[in-house]
Amino acid sequence: MIPNKNIPNHVAIIMDGNGRWAKNKNKTRTFGHKAGAEVIGSIAKEAIKQNVKVLSLFAFSCENWNRPKIEVNFLMQLLQNNLNKDMIDKLNKHKIQLRWIGLKSKMFPSLLDKIRLVQSSTKLNKKLILNIYFNYGGMQDILQAAQKAKNIESINDFSKLLLTQELPPVDLLIRTGNEKRLSNFLLWQSAYAEIIFEPTYWPAYNEKIFNKNLLEYSNRSRRFGKIN
Repeated sequence: MIPNKNIPNHVAIIMDGNGRWAKNKNKTRTFGHKAGAEVIGSIAKEAIKQNVKVLSLFAFSCENWNRPKIEVNFLMQLLQNNLNKDMIDKLNKHKIQLRWIGLKSKMFPSLLDKIRLVQSSTKLNKKLILNIYFNYGGMQDILQAAQKAKNIESINDFSKLLLTQELPPVDLLIRTGNEKRLSNFLLWQSAYAEIIFEPTYWPAYNEKIFNKNLLEYSNRSRRFGKIN
């Protein structure tokens, strides 16, 4: 049992390892991405069960445009295919509010239209805020905020200029796939986040492993620069 008082309010996950998981099965990287997308629903429902309020998932970075065109197009189409009435019905059933966070540059107009529809259709849901970061970069986010900043005198005021302006700071950052780097994800927002580098590839990630990560978080002592 995870102590409720130690449950993170905001969990962010770098969903890594789709390609390597697929390679181990002698499948294509796109097969891994499709399998990875299917994991999101179960983790979102488990987050609600454990009383996590915000779940942020890193799906596609600004740097990922440099990947092979066939893979990029597949990821764009995968997101577009999943943003449908069936998804809206499932999100509303579980009271999940979906948000897209990222830059509009290079995004298909038809995809942005679908994103807006799903966001507007789920905006009143309160059980969980599910953020999908697609075409997002932490440095790019800070830069666009800095370009808008005038007469900013506090960290709190600057935070309101970020793409995540309405969200709380990240409490727990998980990276799957056994890589140990942040890859330009939520750099400002994760300043005092607890970090777990989980060896499991994302398509094999499940509720049991998620709860293991939450339990590890609950056993840590967060100091925020202070001495206990």
